[in-house]
Amino acid sequence: MKKYIDIFKKILGFVPNKNKAIRHMFYASAIGHISSLLPPVATAGIIAMVTQNNVSAIFGYAFLYIIFYVIYFSSRYWRYYTYSEIAQYYHNEVQKKLFEKIADHDAISQKLSKGKLIDTCSDDVRYIVDVIDAFVEATMIIVKLVIIILIFMYYNIFVATFVLVLDLVYLKLMDINSRKVAKHYEGTRKYNDKLIDMLNQMMTNVKQVKTLNMMPGLNKKLDRFRNKWTSQYIQRRQNMTYRYSTIPAIVYFGKIMLYVILGLLVINKVMTLDKLVLLISYFEMTITCTDEMLNHLLNLSNYNVQMNRIKTILDYTPKKELDYGTFNNDYINGTVVFKNVTYENKGEKILKNVSFKIYPNEINAIIGHSGSGKSTVLNLIYRLRRINNGSILIDNQDIYDYSTSVFSSNVSGVFQNSFVFQMSIKDNLGLIDPDPINQMEACKRVGIHDYIMKLPQGYNTVIGEDEHNFTAGQKQLLAIARSLLSKAEILLFDEVTSNIDPKSTSDIANVLLDLKSDHTVVMVTHKPEMMEIADRIVLLNNGKVSDKGTNKAVYERSSLYRELKNRTFASVSRLED
Repeated sequence: MKKYIDIFKKILGFVPNKNKAIRHMFYASAIGHISSLLPPVATAGIIAMVTQNNVSAIFGYAFLYIIFYVIYFSSRYWRYYTYSEIAQYYHNEVQKKLFEKIADHDAISQKLSKGKLIDTCSDDVRYIVDVIDAFVEATMIIVKLVIIILIFMYYNIFVATFVLVLDLVYLKLMDINSRKVAKHYEGTRKYNDKLIDMLNQMMTNVKQVKTLNMMPGLNKKLDRFRNKWTSQYIQRRQNMTYRYSTIPAIVYFGKIMLYVILGLLVINKVMTLDKLVLLISYFEMTITCTDEMLNHLLNLSNYNVQMNRIKTILDYTPKKELDYGTFNNDYINGTVVFKNVTYENKGEKILKNVSFKIYPNEINAIIGHSGSGKSTVLNLIYRLRRINNGSILIDNQDIYDYSTSVFSSNVSGVFQNSFVFQMSIKDNLGLIDPDPINQMEACKRVGIHDYIMKLPQGYNTVIGEDEHNFTAGQKQLLAIARSLLSKAEILLFDEVTSNIDPKSTSDIANVLLDLKSDHTVVMVTHKPEMMEIADRIVLLNNGKVSDKGTNKAVYERSSLYRELKNRTFASVSRLED
């Protein structure tokens, strides 16, 4: 039973407890199970009155029946009302914590498959209330079984011992079986997660899968997962078959023996007929209750798999957490300095003793070959990673000294793939600032307001309902507008023009030229048009600073910069041809 108590405690640790509601569930269940013990008393009483020809007393026992069932069904209503309250609370609160945990620790999505994360957040959380309900019911059934055994002991100690031994053997066999069923259930969930994860990847890249005829090869890989799932499923069903066909046969054999014993006791006048009926009713109830309890315990074993998946996410802690300070100076000018920064990942040095300065009111471009460490620089400024050596300063203050609130309100930006939710433009922008006037001002500044106003629903237009209502470039402009609403002083742009047309690239270049007047603008780019607008260049090569300085000076000094710029220009010309 300790294992099941631990499962119950695990649930209570997910979020602050609903102690009052859980107590009510215990009370309702206790009243329901105890009241269900009373009807057999009325049945035995009616039989006793029949043997005594006492007709009036029969109606008295019939009235007791009505009282017993009113109590029983009232307790069930109470229990289901409490169940609904607990279900709503735990589903919403735990799902909220899961979402926040995943958002705060992006490494979770690297450690766990997307299929498992989605399944846990959508499916597993709905079983939390069933864990609580199953534990409450199993506990109250145990109390009920103890009361029934005591009743048997009151009437006949030998019969009570027989029933107790028979029930304990039944419980032991079922408990062993439950563990095996739970083990293979966990196996089916494991391989189902892998299948869902593959499906998610296929859906994300469905065009490539189709055009490159990947399905035959994918099906071979998927068949391996399907075969392992099938193996686990078959073993689970075999154990379930044993559970519901072989083990109950032992109980029915014991049941026949008990009826013979009770019959002999009545024949030998050791027991009256009404007591025989009472004990048979309680024995039938014992078997029914034991089956119910075992089902609840089996469900708890199965649910434990799902609860462990939730706990894995909620308890996730990176090997090395980033330390955030308490420095709350919100008056940031926007000067960023890298001093001898070294960063390595899995033993590979990405940045090697890197030093440079990023200036406010200028466009600072981080350029270099693929794999030179450009995006890593932005991730470090974002505090998504922690450096191994050196320091990164904002206005002469270590970035790890700033409080989370000050840092997040002063460092913002846009990534390569525009990220907007399938919701209205107003709601997308409202995630940062719900003020419609501020939203319009931001959109005007990036040059997308006029286009939005021409849409039938204006700012209420839902992005994604009509795939033609926003181009990739327009989504990037909207993402830039959203970053402006954060009032951040430092704006970071990671290859924001890599997947858009030349016209949109030109639009974004003009936006950045405007933004530098009151922001620190840092961009990673490989496009010549964007390199052209940069005031300063930081040129990376193999994780080191190859050159840095004004755009013109670096271009004159560095053959690598000229090679990057000219080669990119040439590739653009070929594409246009």
